Amino acid sequence: MVYSKSILDSKSKVWRGIWYAEAPSRCKSVAWRACNEELLVKSLLVEKRILNDATCPCCGKAEETTVHALLQCEEVKRIWFASPLGLKVGEVKKMSQFVEQFAHVLDEKAMGLVCAIIWSVWQRRNVRVFEDKILDCEHVMAKAWSMVAPQKWVPPPVQNVKANFAALVIDNLGTGMGVVFRNSSGVVLASGTNLLEEETYDPKIAAALCFKWVAEQSGELGFSNIIFESDCKILQIHWNLISEGKGMSDVSYLDSVLEDCKVMIEGTGSSLSLVLPTANKVAQRLAEAAFGYGEKIWMKVVPKEASLSLESDMAAIADK
Repeated sequence: MVYSKSILDSKSKVWRGIWYAEAPSRCKSVAWRACNEELLVKSLLVEKRILNDATCPCCGKAEETTVHALLQCEEVKRIWFASPLGLKVGEVKKMSQFVEQFAHVLDEKAMGLVCAIIWSVWQRRNVRVFEDKILDCEHVMAKAWSMVAPQKWVPPPVQNVKANFAALVIDNLGTGMGVVFRNSSGVVLASGTNLLEEETYDPKIAAALCFKWVAEQSGELGFSNIIFESDCKILQIHWNLISEGKGMSDVSYLDSVLEDCKVMIEGTGSSLSLVLPTANKVAQRLAEAAFGYGEKIWMKVVPKEASLSLESDMAAIADK
């Protein structure tokens, strides 16, 4: 087969976008196979006369092509939109077209997440086909994020402050919260704890209430351009939808709290990101310490309970 120069240029852009992406090789392999229409979707199996029915096994409403399976199926659209990338899937005829358009504007790290989501969505489809199990949006995003998320804490860019926060719920005791604000050198600007005594919540509600408290503290401390970081996956998914003006379903208490957070940080140049628990250790130790300290703020230091985790983060920075 002879390709035109424009097609070859397009293939080259897609190849570079995938293979320079910061993602495991298995994720990039699935993305590349999808762009070359090599995944064994039902429409291809019908074409090869292996199957007689090409109906999507997940939604049962359309023909299962590569684009439908990985982008256009309704639940899959929700996954892309709820991802940290917040991508709205429009009319796309080929996976290569989808990848190429983002390869122009996303860096290697973001393209790594694109590849990881493609891989995780394809895994979801196969689990439905071969195990007859339905994996929800949160599960799919968690699998994708686990493929590419930093294992260790990473300092923010020079112009930003990073605020790592965490909440811990203990039955009959309450909800402990912790936050640490650091600059691009990893230097602590402030840290704090808060305790909602005898108030226990679902973990995602606790994380949202912690986010609200941290946003309040950041305003009182005069910080802006903050990268808020949490290891609560469901919080991140809801936040992406709220940021776009669309809750998960009916208005819930979680949505209400996040709407408050949105108003509080609007115009401050701030954002919320998801990290792995291993990159959020200082905040976790502070949340634990909250049961002893209650509400307290420390300037330029962390309490002794979080000092070892802070030293570990600093050592990781020094190793780079």
